[in-house]
Order: sequence, then structure tokens, then C-alpha cells
Amino acid sequence: MSRVPVPEGEQRHQRLKREARETDVWIRQVHSIGTPAAGRIWVHVGDRGADMFPFFQACQATQTHFLVRAAQNRRVQGSEEEINYALARARSWPSQASRPFEVPARHGHPARSTQLQLAFGQMTLLPPRNEPRAGKEPVTVWVIRVWEEQAPEGEEPLEWILVTSVPTTTLEQAWERVEWYRHRWLVEDYHQCLKSGCRIEERQLQTVDGLIRLLGLLSPLAVRLLQIRGCARCEPERPAKEVIEPLMLAVVAQRSGHSPATMTIGSFWIEVARLGGYLARSHDGPPGWRTIWKGWLSLQTFLDGVHFAFHLRL
Repeated sequence: MSRVPVPEGEQRHQRLKREARETDVWIRQVHSIGTPAAGRIWVHVGDRGADMFPFFQACQATQTHFLVRAAQNRRVQGSEEEINYALARARSWPSQASRPFEVPARHGHPARSTQLQLAFGQMTLLPPRNEPRAGKEPVTVWVIRVWEEQAPEGEEPLEWILVTSVPTTTLEQAWERVEWYRHRWLVEDYHQCLKSGCRIEERQLQTVDGLIRLLGLLSPLAVRLLQIRGCARCEPERPAKEVIEPLMLAVVAQRSGHSPATMTIGSFWIEVARLGGYLARSHDGPPGWRTIWKGWLSLQTFLDGVHFAFHLRL
């Protein structure tokens, strides 16, 4: 499976007129998922790639909702005295509330604590002038902006401007929408584990059926690795025996000189990373998915050896 390359030299106005676009995957998945049963609410959460009027309209057509991170500084309805662009207007709002926020570690950037400001309000977005598929009807949305006023040196201040069709009239609801979008970090980590760790894009499969079968094998593994990493980050002193299978724990403990009874889940995760080449020096960041995947494969080799030794013993 591979992406269709963009024609060389293609201009923006030509891209907008092209019938097949990579971003159409957002619209296709909305129609594939369909309409919820009576009394249910479904919300499609998307990153900046989903900030498209046809996507908003697809959600309306299927009676679902959307929550996306804004990428386009869209025109909004308003009087002549008001700011007439969505991002500029949202950034003009004063803070209405604040709360502590934990920014997770990522490659080259340590985890850190910060204070987020929040402001929200309602807007009516006007359709883009040069998008033939956008139609002519405006879309009423609620816009939530969260941002940090100061960030440590070397870090870009965090800012999300979220656009949603879900009515948002209270601070509690606004913070809830922020939490919805925050879950994208976990979703992106899952896909990063599949791509960088499990290397699903390097398998060179030629059919959709083959890809689906491989996903059936690797998806549970990616989820399991995410679960273990989550425990290692949030509860590093938790006994590993509460999370890890006994034989796997015994092998890792034996190789690293730990006791299975006292080894913590944080130590287990680091030892798996060491099997993949992680040095665990004081200035090293957290191990990446490629390192974890190499360590996990090495661990499976050890486990295979244990199983063979058991069955072949005289």
C-alpha cells in the first residue's frame, strides 16, 4: 500500500480542482461509518487534515458530529466592526479559565507540566470561495482555544484551536472537548507503533486482504505495547508481575539480574528497550518505537528458546 504522489509542479488551485485527493479519506470514512442509532451521538475527531468544508458537510449528511483542529483561517459571519476570520477572532478572546496540563514526552522533548488557558465561543463559518465541493451554505460551529502563555526555552508554546459541531455552552463542556482531542495523542502513538515499531509500511503487501490479515496480527500487539508503556510511565513502581506474563517476566528478570517478585514495570520496560539497543543513560530520552520493537523481537526469540528447551529436554 502506498500513497499516490502529487503531480509534479501542481499549484494549489489545481489541487482544489482535482477529483481524487488524499484528504478525501476523511469523507469516505464518515460515509462508511454511517448514521448512529436513535439516541446515540457519534463524533468524528480529526487533526488539521480534516479541516475541510466537505468533511463538515459529510458529517451533517450522516447526522454525526465533528471535532477537528483548525488549520484554515476561515471567513466568519459578523458585523463590519468584528474580526472576520476564525483563527484571528479566537485569538482575540480573553482567557475564561485555566488548569494544569501534563505534556507527555516525545522524541527530543522531555515531559513537562504547564498551565493551559481556555476560551470558547460560537461562530458561523462561511464556505471557501474556491472550493467547488464546499457548497454555499455556512456552518455554525463552536470554537475552543486552549493555549499556554509561556513555554520553556526551546519549546513551542502549545496551542489548539478546535472547531466542533457539538454544542459547547459551558466551561465543563469546553474542557471535555479538549479531552476528546487530547486522546488523539494516544491514537497517533498507536499508529506510530504500527508504522515505526511494527514497520507495517515496509511489509510490501500487494493486496488489501493481505494488509487486513497483517493488521489482525499486529494491531493487538501494538495495543499491548501501548498498555505496557502506559503503565511504565504512569505507575513505574508498580510490580511487573501484575502486568506481565510470568514466563516473559522471568526471562527479562533473569537476563537483567532482577527478581521477578520485585521487578517493577518501569524496570521491565527499560530492560526490553535495552534488548533493542537502548543505553538508558541519564541524559537519554525515552526509548522510541523502533528500539522497543527490536527489543520485543529479541525477547520473543528468548521465549522461543525457553519453549524449545522445555519440549526437547531429555
